[in-house]
Amino acid sequence: MTSCKLIALTTPIAGREQDYHDWYNNVHLPELVNGLGLQGAQRFELVAKLMGADTNQFMAIYDVETDDPEGFMAKLGAFAQSGGMTPGTATDQSAGYTAFFKAIGDRLEPSA
Repeated sequence: MTSCKLIALTTPIAGREQDYHDWYNNVHLPELVNGLGLQGAQRFELVAKLMGADTNQFMAIYDVETDDPEGFMAKLGAFAQSGGMTPGTATDQSAGYTAFFKAIGDRLEPSA
């Protein structure tokens, strides 16, 4: 199987930060991990920007094992359409974006 990463960069609506974090941590991540058979997911907060103009403050990385990335994306769309994903109401939809990446090499780790 090919290791892939589904990356979501998002920003909460001003004044709705607590709703955003509650939904993301307690609803959205568990729905995707358990409903789509993902290997895991984790959220991150921006602490320093090195370059670029992206304004999103938060990132979620979902670990996906698939030999058919397009098929997985179709499965994700069908899952959303079936009601398997609870829509978030506190995410600024104009700022965020999601992208799907597949591994093109082995993970490099420090030598012993």
